[in-house]
Amino acid sequence: MRENIKCPIELNLWSETMKKLGNKLAKILSVDDENYTVNLQFEDGFKGSVSLKHLFSKPKGLSAEILKGGLFRKCFVEGGALAWPNGFELCPDALSEWLLAQRHSSREAA
Repeated sequence: MRENIKCPIELNLWSETMKKLGNKLAKILSVDDENYTVNLQFEDGFKGSVSLKHLFSKPKGLSAEILKGGLFRKCFVEGGALAWPNGFELCPDALSEWLLAQRHSSREAA
């Protein structure tokens, strides 16, 4: 069962730095389960920490199962996507866009 997740961040950030769609995750560099942040590396070498707080601060369905079972830290890469043992997966393209949007919004705040 997959959940449809809406990103609360405006994703209209197309520029020369935007990565092409289809970039897969290569590995997880670190996980911060207190802040719901995952530090990722993509196959093209693009790296960064992405906050998943918008998914896990008010969890529903599979994301709620992850928190109830203490599984956030047990995420892994499967088929280039970020996945958890209960079947919840996040598309690498969405993760990349969220990461870029979060970087953009933190630069504007500075």
